[in-house]
Amino acid sequence: MKKVIGILALFTVTGFLFNCSNPQEPTPAGSSGTTKLENAPSDAATLTGSGQSGIISPYKSPFRLVKTLTMAQGKGFNLLSPFAITAENAGDIGWGPYGCYAALKPVKVSFHNLQIVDLASITPAYLATLPFNQVPIANAPAGSTFWTNYMPAKTIIACKTVTGKYYLIEVLADNPLEVNIYHPVRI
Repeated sequence: MKKVIGILALFTVTGFLFNCSNPQEPTPAGSSGTTKLENAPSDAATLTGSGQSGIISPYKSPFRLVKTLTMAQGKGFNLLSPFAITAENAGDIGWGPYGCYAALKPVKVSFHNLQIVDLASITPAYLATLPFNQVPIANAPAGSTFWTNYMPAKTIIACKTVTGKYYLIEVLADNPLEVNIYHPVRI
């Protein structure tokens, strides 16, 4: 009898939690599923980049994800297509030993470690105000008390090429290294 009462109580609570027939709740207008924000500018700078004018993305970053790469130590990678994984010193960025641990090493770019920040807040104009250098960005294993991990997961590192273009990499993992590469949105 106790089991039957428990099951009935569970069904009653579940029914209340998942009841979606409230006529007072707002519903989306139109069939597109996208809405234009009130008082938002409608110029090309606020578009999603998909070429559809008038559609505002809820995530308005001036950078877009173009590639996710995974590589072992002693390798490098390029920031531009075909995003080749290369020898450590042959790509734009190398990943290999540095002191006691591993580090991202600028080969053909310079770095600025933005640390853990909101990607949507980073603009090329902001990056132009920052100092960039050729110093490797080291990591340390989890729990290390002697070495600082300068690139924990979700760290954003700005990269500047010799031609002055900016790219972002987001560290997802460090063993093996996994990064997201972001390019500026071209409108």
